[in-house]
Amino acid sequence: MQADFDRFGIPVENIKAAERWATKQRGRYQYHTRVPTRKEVSLLSPQELAPLLIGWMVHSPTEIIPSRVQVELVLELLNQRQDVADLSSLVAMCRNYIGGQ
Repeated sequence: MQADFDRFGIPVENIKAAERWATKQRGRYQYHTRVPTRKEVSLLSPQELAPLLIGWMVHSPTEIIPSRVQVELVLELLNQRQDVADLSSLVAMCRNYIGGQ
């Protein structure tokens, strides 16, 4: 399914621009340029998913910083998982990112 590989609406061009920027800035700051797919958010273990989401939300170049709507979509997927109880810290992080609830 195509939607599984969607990166929450972030265009490929933005990801490539972020990668170029991160390469230029190497040594000054460690930028994160990997945007998770919907499938990854739905299936990765909490241990694999946590650094991916934290990196995207906290250490990304401007071109790929997630919007409130994108994080709400991540939160929606997390809440649909059967292991949502194991994801409580990620759920809380997403809620804090978008301003509570």
